[in-house]
Amino acid sequence: MKNKTYFASCLCKGVSLSIKGELRSVINCHCISCLKTHGNYAAYTATNEKNIHYISKKTLKWYNSSTFAKRGFCFKCGSSIFFKRKKSDHLSISAGLFKKPTNLSTSANIYVENKRDYYEIKDKYPKYKRYFK
Repeated sequence: MKNKTYFASCLCKGVSLSIKGELRSVINCHCISCLKTHGNYAAYTATNEKNIHYISKKTLKWYNSSTFAKRGFCFKCGSSIFFKRKKSDHLSISAGLFKKPTNLSTSANIYVENKRDYYEIKDKYPKYKRYFK
């Protein structure tokens, strides 16, 4: 939805934001970095950075998780908040941070070969070896 405003925050609300504009559908990522960062696979939506308005970002820290990407997290409560490719103007946002209703839907699973043996991917969404865009 182009004119919808979304609200999201970490657990302690040290990072809280609003987004006006469209959000990408949710993609479940099973890559090694997401597994280690989230403790399980991660569910991310995304938007252009210009659509984000920070209400608070006093506890936001960034970690260079690879040569091509960084991750934003709350240094107070530990919430994993963002994934950003360094040469992109888009920001992936952990879908669990949003207030309901989100009206988002899941569209795919990526890096499925890295999934762990304690769960199965039983949903109906396409499964990709890598990020597909």
